[in-house]
Amino acid sequence: MSAGNPMLHEALRAVAAQAETLTSAGPVSIAFYHWVLGEGLPAQQSAGMARELCEELSGGGRSIHAVAALGFLLSIDRTLSDACRDSFAQGVDWLMGRSGDSQTALVSLMQPLAHTGVLVGLSATADGVRWTKFGTWFASLYARLQPLLPAEVGWRHELLSMIKTRSEVGLDGELTVVPASACAAVYVARRLADAAPAVDDDFASRLLSRIKSVVYDDPEQAAVDLAAFHYLAQGAAQIDLRAPSLDDVGLLLRRLPSGLRRWTWDDQKKTPNSTAQKWAVENEYHFQNLLCAVLAPVVPDLRDEEWLASVGQKKPRADLVIPSLHLVIEVKYWRTRSSPQDLISQIGEDVSLYLKRGSPYRKVLPIIWDQGRRTEQYDLLIAGLSEIRDVVSPVVIAQPAFMV
Repeated sequence: MSAGNPMLHEALRAVAAQAETLTSAGPVSIAFYHWVLGEGLPAQQSAGMARELCEELSGGGRSIHAVAALGFLLSIDRTLSDACRDSFAQGVDWLMGRSGDSQTALVSLMQPLAHTGVLVGLSATADGVRWTKFGTWFASLYARLQPLLPAEVGWRHELLSMIKTRSEVGLDGELTVVPASACAAVYVARRLADAAPAVDDDFASRLLSRIKSVVYDDPEQAAVDLAAFHYLAQGAAQIDLRAPSLDDVGLLLRRLPSGLRRWTWDDQKKTPNSTAQKWAVENEYHFQNLLCAVLAPVVPDLRDEEWLASVGQKKPRADLVIPSLHLVIEVKYWRTRSSPQDLISQIGEDVSLYLKRGSPYRKVLPIIWDQGRRTEQYDLLIAGLSEIRDVVSPVVIAQPAFMV
């Protein structure tokens, strides 16, 4: 999802750096970081942390954080000993003995990150008896806590809600959710829930906006958003051939270079009854024909050379259009003698013509064949094109080396 978008790529790096600060915090933060992002811990580090947590839980200094950290570790490292499982179970029993008598005690007890670790640990140890008891205990506390929660639903509130919903289903029960929040997406990614077939496009937009802002008060939220992004990006990498989305079209076009590996470029004939062929791509028409061959089998309503409504004396013609996606695909052949400035100007002018008031199209996806293989200029070129309003997923294809 970040391919070809250098600004998003840099934002993701910044968010990842904020999330990574958890790895220099306490055990529960470290364990949560590795669990939520699906990253393993070295066996030696995992065993050492688990040993220390077991000692803490068996002593007088036990805490909800130690129970949670051990729960995350049991999910991350399934080779931990039975003694660790026993210590975790004892820690859960101790935790469920707390009642949060006062408002202050209740707020202190209902820590979303910690209870996520408990739920994860119970799932990892397949402890159905304690799962049921925990669900009942947690639901009673959550009911008392709700009036104290802020009106604005943040990541902490979302985590608490997901814990309650998942625990109510039962250990072996199936929970199906629409990934309409980062926490819901994390539950699906970490296999605590199944994804409903429905899609919430607004959530993806909100998530991208938060990531691009790179403003997080808590590294935990940064980690949750990063995990949710990875989940969505992984899903986007699977093209739906029955109903391709705009993202699917962009992904397919970005993968075009891999398909050119077996492109016909013969130095000598391959069979006795044939001639040596070189399928040159020498102009925009050749490139457009190639794109038609790639897209037409997947996109039934693909049309080429579409005349659009006149703008004064100007009669624009779009190279390729997909009416169902309200998308124009602008095909460009970037010749060696042409500058990136010329290319950006041409595409900017074309966009204004294609998307004039009353146009049935809303987005333009530029795809460029670079005759000069100027790969060092792609990042800046794509960043510039992405700043043009209603331009999406610009793609630049370097002419294969064998054609030079």
